[in-house]
Amino acid sequence: MKQLLTAFGVIALAAAAGASAPAPPSSSVDLLITQLGADQFTDREAATAALEASGPAAIPALEHAVRDPNPEVARRAAGVLAKLQRAADSHTRLVARTVRLAYKDVPLGTAVNDLRARTGLNLTLDPANVADPLRLVTCETGDLPAWEAVAAFCRAAGLKEVFVAELEVPKTEPRRNRGYYTPPPPAPPADAVPVTLADGKYVSLPGTRATAVRVLALPASFPAHRVILGTGEVTLHFDVAPAPGLNWQDVNGVRVTKAIDDAGRFGGGGALKELPPPADPFDGAVLVNRRMALRFEYDGPVAPTAYPNPRVVPVPLRLATPSARSLRLLEGVVVCEVAIPEQPLVTVEDLTRRAGIPVEGLGGAKVTVLEIRHGEKGVGATVRVQTETPSPWQAQRRLNPWGPLWPEQSRPVGLGTQIKAFDAAGKPMTPASTSGNQFSEDGTTLSTVTSMTFAGAAPAKLIFVGPKPTLVEIPFRMENVPLP
Repeated sequence: MKQLLTAFGVIALAAAAGASAPAPPSSSVDLLITQLGADQFTDREAATAALEASGPAAIPALEHAVRDPNPEVARRAAGVLAKLQRAADSHTRLVARTVRLAYKDVPLGTAVNDLRARTGLNLTLDPANVADPLRLVTCETGDLPAWEAVAAFCRAAGLKEVFVAELEVPKTEPRRNRGYYTPPPPAPPADAVPVTLADGKYVSLPGTRATAVRVLALPASFPAHRVILGTGEVTLHFDVAPAPGLNWQDVNGVRVTKAIDDAGRFGGGGALKELPPPADPFDGAVLVNRRMALRFEYDGPVAPTAYPNPRVVPVPLRLATPSARSLRLLEGVVVCEVAIPEQPLVTVEDLTRRAGIPVEGLGGAKVTVLEIRHGEKGVGATVRVQTETPSPWQAQRRLNPWGPLWPEQSRPVGLGTQIKAFDAAGKPMTPASTSGNQFSEDGTTLSTVTSMTFAGAAPAKLIFVGPKPTLVEIPFRMENVPLP
């Protein structure tokens, strides 16, 4: 136990020193891995926590430990390895673009347009709340992550950000023919919601701005906050704003690891996001999250007037002190889903032997080689392949639960699917022709049958390529968070 506490102290000091701290000695990591199988439960728990705090330096040893003959060591090592790999992968994928600001007596509107172009963020001035868009602004900084650069610019320019719980639905032109309903456009994704700036004193909200995804605790006056008096149950709301280009899908949940109120007492909270059930556009009334998403009256459907802001994420908390007015410290991670384009989802080898046998892969994808036909005298070959993926309607309902499914949103470039063929040496093969695409959709699965004709022999391997949903984590540490 004494050795374990010594090793734990070494790891904890290294973690507290930050990312620039030297990696823990391999002997300390090896000792902690050995302690994963200790007789005492408290020793095993302490070793697990110390390994999680050790960071990426422990990954190589953990990869070896998952094959340990002791099942307890292997199980705990696999759990720690998954957490460290996800954290390392998240850090890589969420690197923020850096910019250097050098505005000196530049008109406000010109500076905002330039900052929008350089950061890629959807910045816009609120025309009703900016008195003089031509006023001169001076803001000079070193290299900063994009979101920190926006904060520095707002502070120098006398701007504040406007946060809203709902987005106005663009109005559609009414039609005289009541037999046809023109649905409103789909709700925008989170990375398309504009960052609206207005005149006012800039207030630095608690949160993190160091990655490509900004996480802020919204002000205590934000109207969507909820409090159940006398219980300590509070629902805060975060603004989770991703930079464009991440193929952003959704926020899966917020995990709170530490919540200390102004009395110094520890609370808890955080939960996975509950997905609403699919709405039926032919029902009399469709309720999503206690909101009217689509209503039918005697003369036809009535479109919703507002969309919930997809950047606003509820975070339930349970305070140890029901009368607390602020949190000294709030720590945790926001778990999000992004789509990585052009990833191998299913691999089928030895096509002749696997003909007629479905091969399952990542993300619910499935590939079945239906038929292989060889040409006359063995020259040429035709391969019929059926691919199955989750219905895009389900994905659209998950991302747009409060509105209609039509018109269907276009997919970003690179997020489609395709079948790649390879010969026995692993070289890519290009079919001479592709024809006979057959589509079927049952609301759950999209099935596609494709015929590929090759001038030479049949391919030895097929790889079904498409977007791979991946979870990433944005850690946050917030101090002095005001409560509603």
